[in-house]
Amino acid sequence: MTPLAWTLFAVAAILAVIDWAAVQREDLRLESRAKPAVIVALIAVAAALDPSSESQRVAFLIALGLSLTRDVLTLGGERHFVAAVAASLAAHAAYVVGFQQVGWSWLWAAAGIVVVLVATLGYAVRLVLGVRASRPMLTLPVVLYIGVLSVMVVAASATGQPTAVAGAFLFYCADALAGWNRFREETPYARISIAVSYHLAQMLLVLSLV
Repeated sequence: MTPLAWTLFAVAAILAVIDWAAVQREDLRLESRAKPAVIVALIAVAAALDPSSESQRVAFLIALGLSLTRDVLTLGGERHFVAAVAASLAAHAAYVVGFQQVGWSWLWAAAGIVVVLVATLGYAVRLVLGVRASRPMLTLPVVLYIGVLSVMVVAASATGQPTAVAGAFLFYCADALAGWNRFREETPYARISIAVSYHLAQMLLVLSLV
C-alpha cells in the first residue's frame, strides 16, 4: 500500500466508526452522510494503492461503485429496496470477477463450498421460506441473491488470501443478518452488527488487492 492509500484507508476507518456511532444512536441524518462516505473513501483507497492485479482492481472498483449505489438506495427507504438488492447483487458478481483474476485453488474453494452448504442448510432455506410467507414476489430475487453471494464466498475462498476470505465471510454474515432481520424476525443489535460487518468486509476486500 502506498502512503496515500494508507492515509485514505485511515479516513475510511474513521468514517466507518462515525457511521457505526450514528447507527447505534439512530441518528439517520448522520448515517445518511457517513455510510456512503465510507465507500467513497474505499474507492479512493483502491484507486491509490499498488495492486497485485490491475484487472482485479478494475473489477473491485466497479464492485465498490455498485456498493455505493446500493448504500444510497438503501438510505432512500423501502421504495428503493428492489433496486438496492439489484445493485448489491451486481456488486457481488463484480467481486467474483475480481477474484478470478488472481487464480483458483480447488482445495480452498472446496473449503468455501462446505461452509456455504452449512450456511444454506442452517440459514438460507429458512430465510427463503420466510420470504415466501411474507413477500412471495421477492422469493426468486432472494434465491438468486443468495446464490450469487454464495459464489462470491467460494470465489474469495479459492484465492487462498486471508483478507479476501475474511472479507467475503463477513459480507455473507452482514447480508444474512440483514435478510433474517427483514424477512424472519428482528435480532437484537442487528443494525449495528450489520453496519460493522459490512464495512469491515469492504475494508478487507480492498486490502486483498495488495
